[in-house]
Formats: sequence, structure tokens, C-alpha cells
Amino acid sequence: MKKTVTTIFGMLLCLAGVYAQETLKLEPTEKRTIQVPEPSDIAFSADGKSIFMVSDNGYLFETDLEGTILRKANYKGLDDEAVYVTKSHVYVVEEFSRKIKMFSLPDLILEKTVSLPYNGARNKAYEGFTFNKAKGVFTLIVEKDPIYVFELNQKLEKMNEINLGDIARDISAATYYDNHLWLLSDEDSTIFKLNPNDYSVISRWKVPVLNAEGLAFSPDGNFIVASDALQRLYYFNNPEKN
Repeated sequence: MKKTVTTIFGMLLCLAGVYAQETLKLEPTEKRTIQVPEPSDIAFSADGKSIFMVSDNGYLFETDLEGTILRKANYKGLDDEAVYVTKSHVYVVEEFSRKIKMFSLPDLILEKTVSLPYNGARNKAYEGFTFNKAKGVFTLIVEKDPIYVFELNQKLEKMNEINLGDIARDISAATYYDNHLWLLSDEDSTIFKLNPNDYSVISRWKVPVLNAEGLAFSPDGNFIVASDALQRLYYFNNPEKN
């Protein structure tokens, strides 16, 4: 019995060590105050020369790499929470209205609106949106209670849904980088690296950012996290970068 207890205790210590390693705490290398009020998500342009940001108060902005506003779409949304950019379009997700807005990139003119009803509470709906290249689908993330991944086709129609269970207390942003899906949790202050095929967690890192609402990768492969409450961008070295 004593041997069994010792063995179990040893296994628990090993598991604790693995978990601690997976939840390494990162410290920011830089903090930058930006002009966009209440930034709720960020995404780099395809050429990496500018950043697109959405605001809780329903606006879409393009900024330079310093966070200075270059232009603002002639559009007023309802609780914008996610943004995704391609070479030709900018996609904006409105949590309150359960809509995805598609803007042409050259002029930021609204081209298409898609409604995706969801029965959750007003502030517990869509928070993350990106394109999962591994599966060839858009991924739309429900914030909490429960956390869902909705897989959408090119027409932004729901094809599948996956319950991520207790991966985190909430999810506030999503992005795809280096053949993996990356999620951000505001309440847990944590970045998650996921297998893009089965959505299992591979690694995780704690980030000391108040109200972490946006996640992107800089052109050199490092993390950038947006603080909604403090109107700042936080820069972190990516520990997996070669």
C-alpha cells in the first residue's frame, strides 16, 4: 500500500510539473498605448504593414504599427468583438447582434452581412473569429457557458460545432498562426495553442494583461495582446519561436 501511495504521489508531482511548464508566465517586452478606444480584437493586414482593430463601441479601424489611426470604416456596429483580415476583405463579428460583417479591404465598404443566431446571453456569445487553414473552415468561438467552436464554410454557413468544455473560464480572441489555432482567455489571462484538427490544447502561457481581448502575431512571430480596459498593446516574445 505504501508503495502504491508513493507511486501515485510521484505521478501527481510529474503531472504538476508538466502543467507548470505548460503555464509558463510571460512578461511583456513592451507596452504601447494606442488611439483606438476599448480595443476588443486585433489582426494584421496580409502584408504585415498595418493593424485592423475593432472596438467595443462598434467601430472598425486601421492603424499603423504604432497604433495610430490611419482610417475608420463608415460603419457603426453593435458590440464588435472579433476581426479577421484576408488580402481582399475584413471580417467583423458583432456579439450583440450575432452578425458577421464583411468589408472590402481597399475602401472598407460593407459588402455583406450574415446573421448567425445563438441563444446564449447577450455578453456570452461570439468572441473569436479566424480561418482554420488545416481544415479549410472559418472558426467562430463562443465566449463561455459553454465555450463552443462553430465551423463555417466559405459562405459563412454553420457546418459543425464542437464543445470545448472546461478549456478555460472564457475565450476572448482567436487567431491562426504557424499551422495552429491560438486562443486567448481574458478571465484566465492565458494564451492557448491548439491542435487545429481536434482542438486539443498543446501548450499554454499566462500573460499579465488586464482585460485581455485581442490576440495577434507580429510579422516576426511574437505575441501581441490588446487590453480593452487600458487601451494598450502588450508585446511578448514567443517562447516557441526558433
